[in-house]
Amino acid sequence: MEPTALQRRASADAPTQVQPRPISRGIPREAGALQAIILVFSTQLPIMGIISIVPIIPLLAKHFSSHPQAALLIPLLITAPSLCIALLSPLAGFLADRIGRRRLLLIAVALFALFGFTPFLLDDLPSIIASRFCLGVCEAFIMTIANTLMGDLFQGQPRKKWLAVQSAVGSVSATALLFVSGMLGNFGWQGPFALYLLALPVFLCLLLFTWEPAPQAAEKVPLSTQGFPVAAMLTIAVVTLFCAVLYYVEVLQISSVLNAAGLDSPTRIGFASGIAGIGVPIGALLFSLMSRRSIRVHLLLTFSLFAAGLYGMGALPGIAWVVAAAFVAQVACGVLIPALLSWCLGSLEYQHRGKGMGFWHTAFFLGQFISPFIISLLGLQLPDGLRGAVSILGIVALVAALVTAALNLRRSAVRQALF
Repeated sequence: MEPTALQRRASADAPTQVQPRPISRGIPREAGALQAIILVFSTQLPIMGIISIVPIIPLLAKHFSSHPQAALLIPLLITAPSLCIALLSPLAGFLADRIGRRRLLLIAVALFALFGFTPFLLDDLPSIIASRFCLGVCEAFIMTIANTLMGDLFQGQPRKKWLAVQSAVGSVSATALLFVSGMLGNFGWQGPFALYLLALPVFLCLLLFTWEPAPQAAEKVPLSTQGFPVAAMLTIAVVTLFCAVLYYVEVLQISSVLNAAGLDSPTRIGFASGIAGIGVPIGALLFSLMSRRSIRVHLLLTFSLFAAGLYGMGALPGIAWVVAAAFVAQVACGVLIPALLSWCLGSLEYQHRGKGMGFWHTAFFLGQFISPFIISLLGLQLPDGLRGAVSILGIVALVAALVTAALNLRRSAVRQALF
């Protein structure tokens, strides 16, 4: 039946209902081993920011000895990137949540290569320091966004597996970077800065084989409308800060502890430190084997290992025992990082994951900043100096292990009472 003229006019005058277009937030794809490996190597770039120039610090001090502020500026070559990570990671996470992950990561990696290589072409200490601060900004974005993408693209056991791989690769890459940068240092103080060009193949891999994740694909569940989990992240940040202080005791003090124990050859100190460092991949493997357990179990194991390792480093006689204790502490380091990252990522939904990871990195790198000051202050008050301070932190780790065990028992008792 044909519509009447009146009906046609009414239909024309009626407001048109526009169907909302679906918002495209990413390309739903299935991430695999290739994407995980690319992200793992992306997280290794900031390690280069510290490790690569450690062997050439004496060369830098000699080359720039005529500069009036050399004693102040040269240490900034090491500390500037870490300071930037601690201060700017929340901003990196905020921007990642607002405008996307992949684009920012690509920009950060490309600029990392540029600013990292720039000192190779410079011979002015303030300009080199400025380039290191710019490098640190890039590192803040790389660390935060790469780990955020790991949380977006992988869930559950695959995520924990790749976080464990990341921890193990970090130890191996740090050792390799120390060796290679030392070799490049034979060609002059500029040599190790050429290592930063390794960021270019990482950039190409990110460009060709990664994508902006889709929220629904990342979560597998409908997104909630809840705000940022302030209380949960505050707990995670406080625990992370405390753990980072313990984590960096062995990492930053092992050479000095070995020297205080009677080892005076730099070559032998480096060899002994390398033996202890084997504990990190073993710890990562241990986390992988027990990854289905709760964060409380992981923390209990980590604190127990730190207690034995740090106390032994400070109290045990003989170089062999000190190295064995340092090995135990490094096993704790290998368990700790994937455990904390998995805990943090698992507590955040897609729309808050970047901000959450930013705050996590701030807490962790603040721990790196605070740890040596605590050791120095304790060492000044104790007759055993450095080794006594390390032992005290081993006792602190033991107390933390006992508190964690008590909380686990209380939780189990409550659960049994309810069910």
